[in-house]
Amino acid sequence: LPDEFAISQNFPNPFNPVTSITFYVAKMDEVSLVVYDITGKEIATLVTGVYSPGSYIVEWDALDNGGYDIASGMYIYRYKSKDAVITRKMLYLK
Repeated sequence: LPDEFAISQNFPNPFNPVTSITFYVAKMDEVSLVVYDITGKEIATLVTGVYSPGSYIVEWDALDNGGYDIASGMYIYRYKSKDAVITRKMLYLK
């Protein structure tokens, strides 16, 4: 089991059309993983809810919350728990 709250860099990066993000939960916790564009607008919610300790992989297919294709460019994903926040960048190239 993971001993700390963490998230890996998405792979592949840059990506097209799908990327994978691995995140780690050290204790039972409510977590969220949300993708934003560079202006800070929320694009897609990938994970939300209570997770037990372990490692998880989520795949993102470059669709927004409405199911529409996103534009090429830089995106930021934010992994949040009750105690911490981690952000990473990723690049989508069509």
